[in-house]
Amino acid sequence: SDTLNPAVLEEIMSQFDQRFPHTEFDCLIGEEEDVIDLLQKERAQIGLTEARDSYPTDIGATRLPMQTRMAIYVSAGHPLAGQHETQADELHGWRELRLSTYLEREAPLSRGPVWSAPNYLLLLSMAVQGFGWCALPCALVDEFAASKSLVQLNVPGWPRSIAIDLVWNKRTPPGVAGSWLRQYLQDAR
Repeated sequence: SDTLNPAVLEEIMSQFDQRFPHTEFDCLIGEEEDVIDLLQKERAQIGLTEARDSYPTDIGATRLPMQTRMAIYVSAGHPLAGQHETQADELHGWRELRLSTYLEREAPLSRGPVWSAPNYLLLLSMAVQGFGWCALPCALVDEFAASKSLVQLNVPGWPRSIAIDLVWNKRTPPGVAGSWLRQYLQDAR
């Protein structure tokens, strides 16, 4: 999931490389339902997703101690970028750039025009290009958006802290390397 701070991912990969230098590592990008599908199809051994209350019975989950911050962004040239404060209702007059996974069960109702993409990095790119406003992980913006290309809007209730769940397929638990990775994530702060 792109909700994991890129600095945390970098540290995980460095530690994994030191401990398991000859183990194949395949880092897949997916969000929400797509992560669950990758686990159920045994394409992935563990996954990260925005926390939720319940999962399918074959999926194990644990809440990670770390959280990610999400904020609403627009390109520096967007008309909303110059406002001191933006009310949530004002956003509906502008195009929303929304996460839409491949296996999304039910699209949320929209109150304005919407473009969607299956991951946050694509949404970030669309926002930088000025196509609309978008809720994005702050760490992803800090890492991948060019300096001052995006403006964080001052919207009441934002930014928000989002809990992250570590998930796995109960029928095919991870091996030694996957178990180490799972424990590392559970201990990370």
